[in-house]
Amino acid sequence: MSENPVIELEKSVLELDMDKAIENAKKILDSEGKISIDDAVKAISSSLEKVGKKFQDGEWYLTELVYAAEIAKEVMKLLSPLLEKSTTKKLGTIVIGTVLGDLHDLGKNIFCNYAKSAGFKVIDLGTDVPVEKFIDAIKENNAHIIGMSCLLTATDQQLGKVINELKNQKLRDKVKVIVGGAAITEEFAKSIGADAFAPDAITGLDIVKKWAEYFIPDVDKSS
Repeated sequence: MSENPVIELEKSVLELDMDKAIENAKKILDSEGKISIDDAVKAISSSLEKVGKKFQDGEWYLTELVYAAEIAKEVMKLLSPLLEKSTTKKLGTIVIGTVLGDLHDLGKNIFCNYAKSAGFKVIDLGTDVPVEKFIDAIKENNAHIIGMSCLLTATDQQLGKVINELKNQKLRDKVKVIVGGAAITEEFAKSIGADAFAPDAITGLDIVKKWAEYFIPDVDKSS
């Protein structure tokens, strides 16, 4: 019996085998619709959930977490032409960026790759993002979630400035705010009015997936 490319795709991510993952993604593409693109995306999402659990349990370290995210990113690039034609319901739109004055992006990039693979549309604004750019992106993309990263204590006040501007623009009650980064604590996040603090990308993904159930009531909770 021939191997199932969807099952092998999930296994290859867990084995951190980039070449095998790409090979199986190409087999799925070459099937010309005989293999469901939705099943392939679910396989990626499932594998990353397992990777995240290993990371949270201390079985795997940051290196494995980052590389698994890179594998998922490359696979999703290959699948994206078919994904655009797929009827799969997106979990919602997230605007994310590292705040003004901060050029760190490792944690942000991991979160972006995992969120995309989970089914979110991700608007990645990059690093050194001013308040106005966050607000404009929320408006332009009708996003329900904003994620901000901050690794420098010298720039942590930028987080509060974005939240205050959301209030000024009468957007705060329509947008959930999650913050994370080495400069942030849960206490600080609460003090500036953020909805959640994420100590790592995997915890952050768990939080926004729960929010998606609120914004999109008919989202498939089994995925």
